[in-house]
Amino acid sequence: MKCFFALLLALLLLLPACAPDAGDSDARTLKRIGKALSLDLSAGTLERLENTHGGFHGDGRTAAEITLPGLAGTLADAPGWRPLPPSESMAQALRLCGMDTPPEAGFYYLYDRHSDSRDPYDDSLLHQRYSWNFTAAVYDSGAGRLYYYEFDT
Repeated sequence: MKCFFALLLALLLLLPACAPDAGDSDARTLKRIGKALSLDLSAGTLERLENTHGGFHGDGRTAAEITLPGLAGTLADAPGWRPLPPSESMAQALRLCGMDTPPEAGFYYLYDRHSDSRDPYDDSLLHQRYSWNFTAAVYDSGAGRLYYYEFDT
């Protein structure tokens, strides 16, 4: 019995060595955000990241700012991206995320992750539900800055 517990303890001590390398967390974050937006953000610089997701249901907000000049040409033809100014529904969503005034020039993106959404890029029903589950982004073409948000309630 002592041998079993000694072996179990040795395995538990070796378990952290098998965990994936924490490595370059900014690069992993840029890759994750890029995947969510269907963009290559590997040349960008992560300036700020806040994540309040957690708990039992995973509710919270993720906010990131990424510096990446020259992205506007890519966004003109990318699915889900529209030129600014945002629709009123999108402007309300951005206020929920903490962006009171969107930039003058650039593009915006909204992906409604709610389960009953027929068209995930349509924001017309976004504020007619009891909860919000969406991914939003704004690209300020003048500053070369991408603002990324995930909002879940």
